[in-house]
Amino acid sequence: MVGMTGYQKRLPRELSGGQQQRVAIARALAIRPAVLLLDEPLAALDAQLRHSMLAELQRLKEALPDTAMLYVTHDQAEALALADRIVVMNNARLMDVDTAESLWKRPPTSFTAAFLGGANLLPCTVGRVIGGSALVNVGTRTVNAEAPQPEFGHADWGPGSAALLCVRPHALRVVSTRERGALKATVTAAVWRGAVTRLVLDVEGLPDTLVDVDVPGHTPFDIGAAVGLQLPEPAGVLVSAGTST
Repeated sequence: MVGMTGYQKRLPRELSGGQQQRVAIARALAIRPAVLLLDEPLAALDAQLRHSMLAELQRLKEALPDTAMLYVTHDQAEALALADRIVVMNNARLMDVDTAESLWKRPPTSFTAAFLGGANLLPCTVGRVIGGSALVNVGTRTVNAEAPQPEFGHADWGPGSAALLCVRPHALRVVSTRERGALKATVTAAVWRGAVTRLVLDVEGLPDTLVDVDVPGHTPFDIGAAVGLQLPEPAGVLVSAGTST
């Protein structure tokens, strides 16, 4: 089941890190447990082994429908890939519980928004609210945002109330400063991460708030360069300003 056929005569020291992890999982599964606790099982592995073992755990999850898996991790990618439901904890306190998709798309608290996916939390002021949408003032612009309804555990948005606009770095675009509707910003850092370049922007009208933006590839940007920041449509999802911990 764990892909170790043919290795039964190997000594532990003759197994790779990933193979040793598979043996550990096999030992745990041998008694057919009702609950399988996995506490940071991939933490000590290199990136390639983690990717391989994550695929194995996904396969095991499907192959063992009668075994509940409780998986502890600090790696958000692992949590999103494996979990049917995610429990987010902070300093031993339970913050949020929901499906992976719901917590990603509509995080109830600013802690979960920042922790799960490293979202930007832009201070804004709520204007008119219609159903699940709201007009909000962010920086020097007025934009549309998703406003989750109170019955789903979110805040009750009132006109004039302070909130945070949750926007993922990949959803933002860097454009010309002349682009219609763009916020004016200055590049304060640029770090190439392989598939993307992570920019850190100081945005006009958002004091004390630096904004992370991912742009494709190895895109050169000079520190101090003036750029435009284009928000998506809708611009993001509202999170209560009073839920940060």
